[in-house]
Amino acid sequence: MLRNWFSRRLSTKLVVTMLLMLGVSITFTSLLYYRDSTGIIADQVRESTRQSAKQSADYMSLILTVASDMSLQISRDATIQRVIQEESRGALTVDERFRIKETVDQLLNNLVYTNSFIRSIYLLQEEGSNWGSGLFNTSKVRRYTLGDHDWYTDVVEGRSDDRWLPLQYDPFSGGGSNTELVLTYVKPLRNLQTRETIGAIVINLDGPVVLQAIDRIRLGKTGKFFVVDAEDRLMIDSDAQSWSGEMLRSTEWESMRQRGSLPPEFELDLGDVRYYAVSSPMQSGWLVIGSVPISEIVGDIQNIQYKIWLYSGILLLLASFVSWLFSRRITSPLKQLMRQMAQIEKSNFRAVSEVTSQDEVGQLSRQFNRMLRQIEQLILQVNTEESKKREAEMRALRHQINPHFLYNTLSTIRWMVKFKRYDGVYNGISALVQLMEASMEKRGPFLTIRDELSLIDKYMVIQRFRYDARLELVVDCDPALLNVSIPRMLLQPVVENAIFHGIAPKETGGCISITISQGSMGSHRQLGLSIADDGVGIPPERLEELLRPGDSSRSGMLGIGLSHVHETIQLYYGEQSGLRISSEPGVGTQVELRLILKEDVDDAV
Repeated sequence: MLRNWFSRRLSTKLVVTMLLMLGVSITFTSLLYYRDSTGIIADQVRESTRQSAKQSADYMSLILTVASDMSLQISRDATIQRVIQEESRGALTVDERFRIKETVDQLLNNLVYTNSFIRSIYLLQEEGSNWGSGLFNTSKVRRYTLGDHDWYTDVVEGRSDDRWLPLQYDPFSGGGSNTELVLTYVKPLRNLQTRETIGAIVINLDGPVVLQAIDRIRLGKTGKFFVVDAEDRLMIDSDAQSWSGEMLRSTEWESMRQRGSLPPEFELDLGDVRYYAVSSPMQSGWLVIGSVPISEIVGDIQNIQYKIWLYSGILLLLASFVSWLFSRRITSPLKQLMRQMAQIEKSNFRAVSEVTSQDEVGQLSRQFNRMLRQIEQLILQVNTEESKKREAEMRALRHQINPHFLYNTLSTIRWMVKFKRYDGVYNGISALVQLMEASMEKRGPFLTIRDELSLIDKYMVIQRFRYDARLELVVDCDPALLNVSIPRMLLQPVVENAIFHGIAPKETGGCISITISQGSMGSHRQLGLSIADDGVGIPPERLEELLRPGDSSRSGMLGIGLSHVHETIQLYYGEQSGLRISSEPGVGTQVELRLILKEDVDDAV
């Protein structure tokens, strides 16, 4: 149903076609814009991100090198080695211990002051004295229990030559907790004379400075850099409390690390967010990784794309309205022409179109009006010619039947003269004069059923003279139908055939019954006229010959009369009207005339 509705409405086709064209164009343009824009921006972001990652890696390598160099300097420092030797001999007084602590602390403070990257330096021993710079708190060391921590035992017991601890708050500084954020480097503290490891050198790099090194170059609004060690442990990140020491967990990351090939740029999922990342190696084997959410890279482009879709939707609505107005301007005159055509189908040729536009539709309307006037004139001309033709055909038919009727009537009068029945001759001639007056059409080709029955009565007068009153006529007609007009001499040929070919061959005479009734056929009235006789009947093989026009050689005078009646009916009342004969030999014949009264017949025809 929807398909039929779409295929029948030109306005719908115009609107849908325009919307499809706009929709396809906008969609194609938006996709190309999004693809090209994201490609350009992605290339720019990649290049700047790679450069930023390399700069951060170089800078971080420099900072880490400072810690490594400082640990070597401390481990070889003569003052510190002398203090270690003194303490190893034991039996130090309180004053000596105080002097040693003051000397070492002063040395460490001086080393810290010489380098802006270093926040503090500690020399820690599980058994023995502990020294440190700045706000070093020995009581925290005692509570910390160094032997319980891997970073201390690994370097002291020789399992590792050095250790880095993730960015964290210094546990040995100040009086409270979370005082200083530091990146810690641990190196064994050895007695160079005995080659014995007696503790650990702790170099605390300044955490804010380290963070500034990776945060000074930002990736978008939320992108950032972080550092992982060779074991994929997060060492440096701005969110130190949440990430410190955690392993970098990502299926894609682990897969790349297992393959042993880490590309300089890649994508991975961290949590529920998809990131674009670049990596740059450091001299220590660590990786500086810069990451930024992909949605942020193309976020502005997506916002622009959303605006394009929004504006496109508004444009499509506007285009729909304009298309509707445009199609209505085209289809309204066409609908008016269609309504005019519907009126013409109802034979209303005065339904003139009122389209006054100057475009092709208006020209079509004016041409249609001119054609309509020409058709109306042609129809009037055809109707006039058909009327004249029908009148000529009717006259020809009546001129054909007149000699037939006159022959039969004069034959009857001749028979009465032969037998000297002069009264009958007079009356017969009088009846003939009246019949001839009717056949000569002095009052037009139509007459009422009442007058037609009167002519039949006069005709029966003549025939009764011939057959000695052995003929009987019975008429059954609704009085309401007596004033209905029918073609002149319509019943007389049928009655004549009933007498000469049905009753005359019988010695006992017979009866003719005329029944006139009214019915309906669809929306039209139907007039039925039945002429029945109780004569000898018609053989079946001759019934098909009776209505063949122009075949008088086979059907004789019987065929001429009935053919005249049949053609007369169809000329005036159409092909659905006509004559039907039914007959049974030895019983009689019935002729039924059916007239479809579609409209009133013009008596002037």
